[in-house]
Amino acid sequence: MWNVTLRGLLARKLRMALTALAIIVGVTFVSGTLILTDTLHHTFDSLIGNVYGKINFEIRGNATLGSGAYAGADSTADRKPVPESIAATVRRLPGVAYVDGSVAGYAQFVQGASKPPTNAHDVVMDKATATKYHFKVGERVHVLLAGPSQRFTITGIVTFGGDNDLVGDTLAGFSLPTAQKLFNTRGYYDTINVLAKPGVDRAALERAIAKVLPRGVQVVSGQTVVGEETNLINSDLSFISTALLVFAFISLFVGAFTIFNTFSITVGQRTRELALLRIVGASRRQLFRSVLGEAALTGLVASLIGLGLGILAALGLVALLKAFGITLPSAPLVFKARTAAVAVGVGVGVTVLSAIGPARRAVRIPPVAALVDHLEEAGDSLRRRVTLGGIVAICGLITVLAGVSEPAIALVGIGALAVFIGMGTRWPRCSAPPGDSDARTRCAAHAEPPRQHPP
Repeated sequence: MWNVTLRGLLARKLRMALTALAIIVGVTFVSGTLILTDTLHHTFDSLIGNVYGKINFEIRGNATLGSGAYAGADSTADRKPVPESIAATVRRLPGVAYVDGSVAGYAQFVQGASKPPTNAHDVVMDKATATKYHFKVGERVHVLLAGPSQRFTITGIVTFGGDNDLVGDTLAGFSLPTAQKLFNTRGYYDTINVLAKPGVDRAALERAIAKVLPRGVQVVSGQTVVGEETNLINSDLSFISTALLVFAFISLFVGAFTIFNTFSITVGQRTRELALLRIVGASRRQLFRSVLGEAALTGLVASLIGLGLGILAALGLVALLKAFGITLPSAPLVFKARTAAVAVGVGVGVTVLSAIGPARRAVRIPPVAALVDHLEEAGDSLRRRVTLGGIVAICGLITVLAGVSEPAIALVGIGALAVFIGMGTRWPRCSAPPGDSDARTRCAAHAEPPRQHPP
């Protein structure tokens, strides 16, 4: 039977190639999305680790009520500023090597502004912005702030953790007194970073720092900060992977209908061949495995091709994001074994599942069908299929229109699925009762009486 399966595939190369194309497209999207998201996660995890991994402790205010967080929550929560005096107190503790306070706020570079300068300050600019807009050290630049915009002199070009790109964001660095003035935080820090001396018991030092902190101020480890920033980045990146995977699974869903119809047509055209196999002794189970074997081989080959194309798709997606202004840090692509397993599993699984229906119809073909010239669909069955499929498709179209008018993405998705199901619905060719072999024989040759072939 395996030889029959292979010969059957080779005899229908063009049709199987078109079937495989539907799976290749879907698997390409799936594998490309997984490669891209794994690369982004690895890149940002490494970047955050390099920047914040050298910090032993961070002192910060507790999360304020109403910020959707609580004391000890992630770094995205709204927090009260920390008094400057805490830095001096912590600096005197045994085991503390370095204490550095910082403040942050909104500061956006503006190119080509014509407002006159209000006061002179220095600013450092990130390298990606300087390269993109051709800024150089010594030039004057306007910066938009929460208050009036001001003009500053570029005194340095900096990178973020050794990388030149901040995913489209810009970085403006000021001296601490200037930043406190600009962001209205005189006498306060947003956070205080602490480095411990080599060989110091860090757990004991963390307890000592906590004892000198006033109420409403907390100390967390550098690992906690890295974890919070990593979770924040992963949450921001999740929308990219979700959107791309939605497109991938829509492609696979449409491909499933193509596969279903292809194998249904193939089974119909192979009626005499399958009936002859029954005559020479092939069991229903062997026929069932033969049809599913064709589907599995087709899905495997298509999945492997789609997996290879997924690498090119990941590079294309990076270029597409860049075209929309989202420049990503440069890093090699990350290809995990999980990507290969998911891509091949999804491709083969969708193909095999789509072929189960045609395979079940193949095993119901009686041996007498080998004597029939051709089969036609019963008029009642065809009318029923068209009617019910049309109703489902119309309901889906109405749902799509309702979702567009709302707008509601969920309704659009449900409606689109209903339209595909309605257009691709195939109902049983005949309503033969289970166990009635005579009725099944009539179903196989219901269009016209069988015509005997000359010996």
